[in-house]
Amino acid sequence: MTTASDGAEGIDLVDESPPFEFFIVDCEMPRMDGLAFIEQARARERGADVFALMLTGRQDIETKITALRLGFDDFLEKSADELELVAKLGAARRVVSRQQRLDATVRELYGLATRDELTGVANRRFFFTEAERLIALGGDLALVMFDLDGFKRVNDTYGHLGGDRILRDVGALFLHRTRTEDFVARYGGDDFVMLVTAMPIETVESIAARIAEEIGRIQWTFGNETINIGISSGIACTSLLQEPTIARLLDAADRDLYKNKWVRHNPDADPSLYEYPDERDRSMLTFQSAGDEAAIADAISATLPPD
Repeated sequence: MTTASDGAEGIDLVDESPPFEFFIVDCEMPRMDGLAFIEQARARERGADVFALMLTGRQDIETKITALRLGFDDFLEKSADELELVAKLGAARRVVSRQQRLDATVRELYGLATRDELTGVANRRFFFTEAERLIALGGDLALVMFDLDGFKRVNDTYGHLGGDRILRDVGALFLHRTRTEDFVARYGGDDFVMLVTAMPIETVESIAARIAEEIGRIQWTFGNETINIGISSGIACTSLLQEPTIARLLDAADRDLYKNKWVRHNPDADPSLYEYPDERDRSMLTFQSAGDEAAIADAISATLPPD
């Protein structure tokens, strides 16, 4: 049990100590009384949801109503005997336990709602939410788009269960070989996206190249055959775009991916011969006039180059 001599010291403990499960607060204290303490504690994230019990010698209804309004969950008169105190604390512990179970359930449901079931990375819907949040915060944000090469042939040759196995292993590599602050999502099919904050574009390029190399080294065995699968990537950065939006980042990254895939599949050709089809630009303009970001993203996906 951690104790404080007055309300002001109690607020310091809320700020500096490990999180508390209970507050037992005297209504009458020097420097800061119990009502002022709970008002300030509730304004802090670390004290917002802690179960709070007020000890008071007052019996007037106004004090009790004020205590509940400011954030106390229950109160106990100082004249109460030990049995009542024990019973109150037992009831408080049950409330706290229920809240902890509820929090755990919410976290589990949130994980199910935001994660791709097959690969374990974030799903497409959560990607859009997170990307929009990071763009709104400002600062450098890089988007890397990854596309598995020849994946359709894998499904055609080894079946969708074989394809699922590869996607599951690639998702696991993303989770274990990226920083916790990097955000990875399955964009759709065999496409993955990664959001990287506060990194020079050259560093992001190195990260993307390293991940592609590690994925290229993975081997899968199907019957008597052992295969590898390559991956192409494209990068876009908010610092290189005017008025960046998620649609513009996706379009720029997809253009870069398309170019890199073409250059790799045509190693002897002059890269200046690379041409990008303008059908996408026309569809982008159509959707931009309607302001439909999701439709723009779908248009981008629909025009991905064939493996």
